[in-house]
Amino acid sequence: MIKKTIYLLGILLFCATATQAQSWRKLRNQAEDSFEAGNYTEAAKLYEQAWRKKNKKTELIYKAGEAYDLLRDYPNAAKAFANVKDETDDFPLAGLYYARNLKQSNDYDQAIRAFNEFLDTYTGEDKSLLERIVQIEIEGTQLAKVAAANADQSVEMIHLGGGVNTAANDFAPELAPDGSLLYSSAVGGTTRIYQSELMGESWSKGELPSNFPLINNGQFANPSLSPDGQRMYFTVCEEGSFGDLKTRCEIYVITLDGVVWSQPRRLPDAINAAGVTNTHPFVTQRSNTEFLYFASNRSGNGAQGGLDIYYATRNVNLPGAAFSQPINLGAPVNTNGDEVTPYYDAEEGRLYFSSNNHPSLGGFDILVSEGNFTNWTQPVNLGMPYNSSADDYHYSEYETGGFLSSNRIFGGEKLSTLDDDIFEFIAEESKDISYQGTVIDASNGEPVNYYTVTLYEITESGQQIQVEMQAVKEGTQGFRFAVLPNRQFRIDVDVPGFLPESQGFNTFDKAGDIFAQAIIVEPENTGPPTTGGNNTTVPPDNSGNTNNSDNTTDNTNIETSTPGEPYVMTGMAPFDQAEYRTSAPKYEGTYYKVQLVAVKKFDENNPQFQQLATVGDIETEYLTERGITRVLLAAFLSPEAAKQAQAQARDMGFVNAFIVKYENGRRYGMVKLR
Repeated sequence: MIKKTIYLLGILLFCATATQAQSWRKLRNQAEDSFEAGNYTEAAKLYEQAWRKKNKKTELIYKAGEAYDLLRDYPNAAKAFANVKDETDDFPLAGLYYARNLKQSNDYDQAIRAFNEFLDTYTGEDKSLLERIVQIEIEGTQLAKVAAANADQSVEMIHLGGGVNTAANDFAPELAPDGSLLYSSAVGGTTRIYQSELMGESWSKGELPSNFPLINNGQFANPSLSPDGQRMYFTVCEEGSFGDLKTRCEIYVITLDGVVWSQPRRLPDAINAAGVTNTHPFVTQRSNTEFLYFASNRSGNGAQGGLDIYYATRNVNLPGAAFSQPINLGAPVNTNGDEVTPYYDAEEGRLYFSSNNHPSLGGFDILVSEGNFTNWTQPVNLGMPYNSSADDYHYSEYETGGFLSSNRIFGGEKLSTLDDDIFEFIAEESKDISYQGTVIDASNGEPVNYYTVTLYEITESGQQIQVEMQAVKEGTQGFRFAVLPNRQFRIDVDVPGFLPESQGFNTFDKAGDIFAQAIIVEPENTGPPTTGGNNTTVPPDNSGNTNNSDNTTDNTNIETSTPGEPYVMTGMAPFDQAEYRTSAPKYEGTYYKVQLVAVKKFDENNPQFQQLATVGDIETEYLTERGITRVLLAAFLSPEAAKQAQAQARDMGFVNAFIVKYENGRRYGMVKLR
């Protein structure tokens, strides 16, 4: 046994020495072959080895980064791209890839800095487009920083275990009418549809469904059963690497004749547009109409770019009826990124899907939008635990829970992000919540027509995230928002000719409809503005002079706190009542600050904050219960000065900066200044 061990060690040492002896060119050639064959693990290592031998050849470490990125090995991808992120002539998008992989490695603060640095140095003709993409990425990163604190604690996430999940990609789960689980797996190197049975509290080892037809060419995945269980739609994709969104797939259907499935039938060209990918079918039914939702990267007919979600219909009462011409769901669901894995709840009128171009906690996140056909509300991110810093998709539901697939790390059950696994989520209580109300004219008590109402989610750190905006024409109908449980919200009402109004509410321990108190709006005062009193006094600016604007007086503000001495306060707004500790100056009267961000650890030497020193003072508020620090730009005597500072902060990368009102040193929450 000892001799055998020595012999094996000798072989390993010989192989290692042989690898070291290879020239960088040979390593590069081997890496290229591995990359072309889809063996990204081997390719990444070989490219990195070649670069270490010839580090002037930075294209080698860039290719290693690409391979790590395809593997979804986020930390190693970030390390590789870090070596070339500043070489903007040769690798103009390396800085973007670097920032994205930092984000998916949970390094949120560094990711935000990297996104901003990329924008500062990028000079391509498509910069305006990339600016919008980066703004969405930053917004998602800021959302991710507070996602854990806002996670829905009523939802339990369960890893399905070794019967279903393997070291390969396991994805696209759907609960069949008989209680079995249909899903897809690349175990063995070829992607197939499998079926598993629930045995007690665990799922059995997946097997090919009984009586499933033989498919000789291509890989098949993404099953979707019709509500009656008589038809199964799925995709057949090219041989080779499966799972890349660029892999070309087409949609097929089989029908159940007794207990035997028919041979697969390719759907017509209207669905399977030539030369493009058509994938992720989901089928549902309402009355006599069958709806087929799917993702496609076809062009024309309303295509937004990348993979978009489409739908087509057929009459189930007409034998052999073909699907209609597909229709693009349009904005705001589809973007110029990729929207995939649709799941439509026909009863509730809710579309669940995943996207990499809406604000996300990582790469692909699961979102929900209400509506039908091509009329949809602004999608809402489901947050944690449904989403993570990794990729999350293939959402589906049953009565008290559902399934999804994700490459997230999960306790001791899933240790890397290199493959997708299937998860089940169970909700303690199903809560369908809507918030609705009317807007009333204070002068006559009648409902107001023609106004907009905007819904914001309020995180525990006080961050305001715009969720949806509605335009109301008929005041008697009022407004209605679908909202998620266990959250805090605020709505802003903007009526032409009236003063703006807000109302806060939460969805803790609530279900069903929440009826807002009538929101009373006051007509604007058309006479001359009034002045005087504490409401018009403000703190001095950095030079010691009093800042003035058209709607303020020249009164000198009175500071009521000892300079530099910490004190504890509590917010006064209904949606902003957290206790905080600060040493910021406290003044009599009304004034404003601009909240930049809320962070776990505040670094006063951060250059992002220092660059705002010419705009105002950087102040902090430490939330004593949450251990989070608000970072604010202060202080501003007038709405105009505050709005100007907010605009400058957003231009400098703090895209979610918002204005906060203070009275006599106490915080009164976010305000929308006109």
